[in-house]
This record gives sequence, C-alpha cells and structure tokens, in this order.
Amino acid sequence: MKKIVTILLVAVAFSAVAQPKIVAHRGFYKTAGSCENTISSLKNAQKLGVYGVEFDVHKTADGELVVFHDNRLPNGKFVQRSNYEDVAAVTLENGHKIPTLREWLKQGKKSPKTKLILELKKHRNKQIETEVCEMVVDMCRKMGVMEQMEFISFSYHACKEFVRLAPKNCVVFVSSSLWTPCDADVAKSEGFGGLSYNLNVFMNRPEIIDNCNKYGIATTLWMVEHEEVVDWAAKHNVTYISTDFPDKMKAYIETKWSAKDNNKSKK
Repeated sequence: MKKIVTILLVAVAFSAVAQPKIVAHRGFYKTAGSCENTISSLKNAQKLGVYGVEFDVHKTADGELVVFHDNRLPNGKFVQRSNYEDVAAVTLENGHKIPTLREWLKQGKKSPKTKLILELKKHRNKQIETEVCEMVVDMCRKMGVMEQMEFISFSYHACKEFVRLAPKNCVVFVSSSLWTPCDADVAKSEGFGGLSYNLNVFMNRPEIIDNCNKYGIATTLWMVEHEEVVDWAAKHNVTYISTDFPDKMKAYIETKWSAKDNNKSKK
C-alpha cells in the first residue's frame, strides 16, 4: 500500500510540472553573423520556432520608434536625444543597422505564430511614455499585428497605459527588484496579464509564482542560460523563460520532455 501511495505522489508531482515556453531575448543573436535587436536576430528566432521574441523600443528626439536596447549608442550619443538620421547612421556588429519598429513589425508579421514581445524602455517622464505607448499601439493596429503583440516594461506607468490602450493584449510588468511593488494581487487588480522577474526575485519570493498561477497570470523568468535553471522554472511552473540561448534551451527542453513522455508511456 505504501509503495502504491508513493507512486501516486510521484505521478501527481510530475503532472504538476509544466514545460516552460521559450522567449528569445532580443531575438536569436548568439549565432554567427547576427546582432541583438536586429532583423537578423528576429529572422533567426522565427526559424527556430520559439514562442516569442522580446525586443526593445525607444522614441528618437524627432519621433521615430526604433528597436535598440540601451539608450546610449555605440558612438556615445543617446537614442532618445538623437534624431533618427543619426541613429540610422550607426553600424552595429556584423554590419547590421538599427531597425525601426515598422521594419521589425513588417518582418514579424511574416511569422504569425511567433509572439512579438515589445518592451518599451523607460523615457524621461510619464507624459512622453503615454505618447510613445499611443504611437506603438496605433502602429501595431495599422499594421495588423495586434494578435501577435505582448507589451512589457519596467515602467509601471507604461504598463498601465498599455492596459488602457490594448486591453485585449497581454501586458507584463518587469522588475529585477526583490522589493518589487507588483505581486500577483497587484497585477490582477491592474489588469496585467503577466509578471517578468529575474531569478533573484523568484527564488526568494516563490509565492509570487504560486499566486500568479492561482490567478491565471503568466510568469516569465530571466535570464535563463543554464539547464538547471530550466529545471527550476519547470518545477515551479513558470510559464516562460527568457534566454539569450534559445537554441540550446529549446533543444534541452525538447530532449528532456521527450524522455519523460517516453518513460510515462512505458509505465
């Protein structure tokens, strides 16, 4: 009887472990000839077939939306203080150029099953962030990609604006602070569809994951670069893992879950 109970407990524990989905952080750029947040990295991620591609958006001083991570350009100038002409003149690693959001969405639209996870970078004040949120959503609607879009930001204000402007889309608040102001209860009350925190936050506050799962709020763990972190995410039922190595994480997950499925079928 004791043996039967043990087997049942193991089976229940296994069934509770969910396979996390993969988000390619800044695209799939850790491969020859590519560069982060470029059309190349987007195409690579689309070919790889992951759940989604995360990318970063700024507004230039003259009102162009561009895809780039840092506010500071390789030449020392700031994206948000520069005109688009100056941003476009910058050459990145392997000869790539900084794409506009319009160029990114045009390529993204070619793979409708791939989620486009747009991170709005913090801007100078709330007024500007509201303006940029409105520009982003308007462009996404006009280009017919709203069904693919998820909107994320470290800016609490920007997340609230995205909920207002695109209530049918998943909006995700991002933080690396252990004392983040947004837990599952706050996310639910604000209408956020997800929370994205790094390993330090989730490992020290696993109750956030538990409560998110209870409320149906998605969780994203970043950055996931090692197999043991994938195992931790699966054990704690994290929804998504964000990684700079989506190819390696995808191969590991597929191999491990295939092995588990085969073991289950033999029992």
